[in-house]
Amino acid sequence: MRKTLLFVPMLAVLPAFGGEVGLLLDKQVGKAQAASGALGTQKYDAVSPTGFGIRGGFDVLDLKVAALQVNATWHNKTTGDLTYGGTKYGELENQYWAAGAMVNWKLLVNVGAGVEYRSEKLSFRPTSGASTDSTLGRPWARVNVGFSIPTPVVSPFFLFEVAAPLTKKDTTSTRQDLTEALAPQVQIGVYGGIRF
Repeated sequence: MRKTLLFVPMLAVLPAFGGEVGLLLDKQVGKAQAASGALGTQKYDAVSPTGFGIRGGFDVLDLKVAALQVNATWHNKTTGDLTYGGTKYGELENQYWAAGAMVNWKLLVNVGAGVEYRSEKLSFRPTSGASTDSTLGRPWARVNVGFSIPTPVVSPFFLFEVAAPLTKKDTTSTRQDLTEALAPQVQIGVYGGIRF
């Protein structure tokens, strides 16, 4: 009986809050790096895999034309070939989760800007030799622009999104440093879902 009494007031408050759930399809772009090793200095090409992520957000303040949102993202594992001089040397895997905040302006065109903390799990898998795993935590900035279709219950939306880390690592003195330096430097994608 107590659970029922607590549940009914929660239902009355629920429609006052908004949020979103969506799917992100993206391309992550890394930066070419030079590293010294047993074979001399090697210039590794940038790794640029494609992938997808799932994001959910909750509006903590909604002014109808703008909303402050907290959100979380899980991104699947992406794999890109690590090459130098046209020869495949191995693969770089990247998977992350993120939590952040964003301001969304809901005008004729939707515009959003925000920051998030990403915990990126990186794995350097050479064609021969031991693998190197690293977890890299970095703040990222995100901006997006797009449109939504207002309907009475839920509003489908489609956005073009660009994100970049606010910190970068270019040291390549160890294999772990090289793994972290090869991490994505820009993410470009399409994000779509529903707002409620």
